[in-house]
Amino acid sequence: MPNPAPSTNPDPHLCAAWFALLHRTAVPDDAVVDYLPVGPDDAPELARLPLLRAHAHAPLQTALANFYTPLFAPLNAEHLDERALTRQFRRLRQQRQTAELRLAPLDPQASFFAQARRALAAAGWITSDYFCFGNWRLDLDTQGFQAYWAQRPSKLRNTARRARQRLDADPGFRLDVITSGPALQAAVDAFVSVYKRSWKQPEAWPRFIPELCQLAAERGWLRLGVLELDGQAVASQLWLVSGGCAYIVKLAYDRAYASRTVGTVLSAHMMEHVIDHDHVSRIDYLIGDDAYKRDWLPERRERWGLVAFNPLTVRGLIGAARHFVGHALKQFRPRPA
Repeated sequence: MPNPAPSTNPDPHLCAAWFALLHRTAVPDDAVVDYLPVGPDDAPELARLPLLRAHAHAPLQTALANFYTPLFAPLNAEHLDERALTRQFRRLRQQRQTAELRLAPLDPQASFFAQARRALAAAGWITSDYFCFGNWRLDLDTQGFQAYWAQRPSKLRNTARRARQRLDADPGFRLDVITSGPALQAAVDAFVSVYKRSWKQPEAWPRFIPELCQLAAERGWLRLGVLELDGQAVASQLWLVSGGCAYIVKLAYDRAYASRTVGTVLSAHMMEHVIDHDHVSRIDYLIGDDAYKRDWLPERRERWGLVAFNPLTVRGLIGAARHFVGHALKQFRPRPA
């Protein structure tokens, strides 16, 4: 694999180390990863588009992304040359190996979304877009955590206050936020243990989260929250802080302690930490429209994808027909009364 150019984007999910981590820990062994140079003519390697193919002869090529990915864009997208992007898409189409190309999840308000759409069309692909997921976040204009907390729904504040009071009365109660150092490995192990005892499905790629924690600790991004009772971790949360933004990556609590609202208590503690200690200007839930997120971070955005079909291939034409017919049928499907 070629070495990707370093990224200047402060978002950890758009840097070279993130894509390298995905490639190393969260794609099949026989997958093919390539970084297409899409920079200006005098420095084409300055911007690169990371793409993934399940195996060497797979007809589908996608962004180097999976369910861990909250946002996709090229490395150093600010240096992307749309003409170079068009040339790369035209080369892929003419090779006829790729019948379908998917780029997701994308910010529909970012320049890359429009650039990629224009480049795909100019290169002769049949293109469309599709919804991926909602993204809840909050741009902070408050003076500290207490001001932020006062704006949250009273039901949430009262629930968190009562649960914290009960936990404070327990001599075995402890809260920590680990960023690096000797306690890191124990905190990572605690997160993995809590996750296994939570309501969530087992990790499909078990190496990814521990190695992300190590990477984040090295880069100064890591905020790993652990709530303990009687020496046992019962809730844990993985957050990243970079460029003035706190990214909420993974939340988990032990199902046996659900009645003690340990997840809510830890969330409030983490919010206070990143607002008052890290002084972030934005907090981002990253992926999904879970109902609880509105109470904590009430601003919603969306992530969309681009799909392109190669008209030079039979599979591409069949895929395009299925996509557009299915989309048309959805428009005429009657809604429930």
